[in-house]
Amino acid sequence: MAIDREKIREKGAFSIELGIPRRELLKQLGALGTAGALAGCSSVLQDTGNGTDSGDGTDGSGNQSSGNQSSGNQSGGNQSGGGQGGGGQAEFATDFEYSRIPMVPPPTAPIDNANPETGPERRAEFVIQNVANPFFTPLIAGFNDALNQFGWNGGVNGPSGGTQSQSQQIEIINTTIDQLQGGRDVLVTTILDNQAYIDPIQRALDNDIAVINGHSTPSEEDWNNELMRETFSYKDSPIIIPHVGIRDRRGGIAMAAEAYDRMQNQLDADQYTVLIGNGLPGNPAVTRRVDPGARSFFQTKDDVTVIDETLDVTTEFAEAQSRVESRLSTNQDINVVMGAGFWTPVGASQAVESGNISRDMVICGFDFTEAVLTSIRDGSIDFTMGQDPYGQGFLNVPLAWMYLDRGIEMKHLEFGVTYVDEENVDYALQRNTWSELRDWQEQNL
Repeated sequence: MAIDREKIREKGAFSIELGIPRRELLKQLGALGTAGALAGCSSVLQDTGNGTDSGDGTDGSGNQSSGNQSSGNQSGGNQSGGGQGGGGQAEFATDFEYSRIPMVPPPTAPIDNANPETGPERRAEFVIQNVANPFFTPLIAGFNDALNQFGWNGGVNGPSGGTQSQSQQIEIINTTIDQLQGGRDVLVTTILDNQAYIDPIQRALDNDIAVINGHSTPSEEDWNNELMRETFSYKDSPIIIPHVGIRDRRGGIAMAAEAYDRMQNQLDADQYTVLIGNGLPGNPAVTRRVDPGARSFFQTKDDVTVIDETLDVTTEFAEAQSRVESRLSTNQDINVVMGAGFWTPVGASQAVESGNISRDMVICGFDFTEAVLTSIRDGSIDFTMGQDPYGQGFLNVPLAWMYLDRGIEMKHLEFGVTYVDEENVDYALQRNTWSELRDWQEQNL
């Protein structure tokens, strides 16, 4: 059997033909999250799926495949059987991915669209896990822009990092709920795990406050539509908490796929050894980009070896350089350095720029921070993946407006990732003036 990789990458569906050993087939499908009980199949056509009602609408490469799909309707859902050699009956594995969104009237119901008068003055508050992280600057700018466009009040709040940031964030969420007005206002928050945030979210719903999960969400396995319908309710009706952002595991797969293409084109090597670093090993969303994200992709490649231990590089660039440099010095086979965030590639680039490391490598990571972009411009980082934090801030407000003012149930707004390399880095740097936008907002909004 042989897999049509372009269909996997571009359409989220694949066909299988005779010619590839079953062991190799299962290895490749397993990394894409689609392997099932394949027994003597002659042909299979199915969409990628994970067996859960996650509704993330992305394919295995991290590209957006379809948005929110109606329940049970899949292009690959109908599989035809067929006789096998010797008259045996083909046996198929079915793995559907779909999304069911309950229609729950908003706190502002009944909605009278025949008289769409200007609604009350609304307030939306976004509570994030670390306001000191420069990654969130465009997210804050996007949220403020949306508040201004819709004439709403509000802003962004949260702890300034540290080991207690999650508990501090939840405390701020509870304080914010007490300050919001039921039937009018909106709570947006990042959600880092599937337990600690349940009580405050339900308390907000019980107080007639609309809730959105912006930017970060727990994994598809731990936080999906089915779980949310069983966990959360509004006026005795099951409800989901919509997510605005990327799916981190699939973003990591997209990063690995891009890196693999560059490894083949840029490196004069038959084998590739990958060092993966993570500056935030305690952050489940960031970690999923590489464990299992990037690792699951590389498991399908016979010419790639990934070092078992993910290197904790910390969030200090100097320390990241020291730790990456030490690993590169002790393992001369490493020719790829990949980060779950931006600290690892910056640390590796500084090791290269210092002259301490001189061999050819592919260096990449995540997010469009200034340090990463300038290193790409200077040639010491190959590329970085971006997840559109501005959009992760802005899009929460129109989503909530549609719900509160027009009665349209809120749905996931989940999207893929974009990469920046030497070809488009000048534009990325020109656009990356979020601090200046924030200064303008503070003076004018």
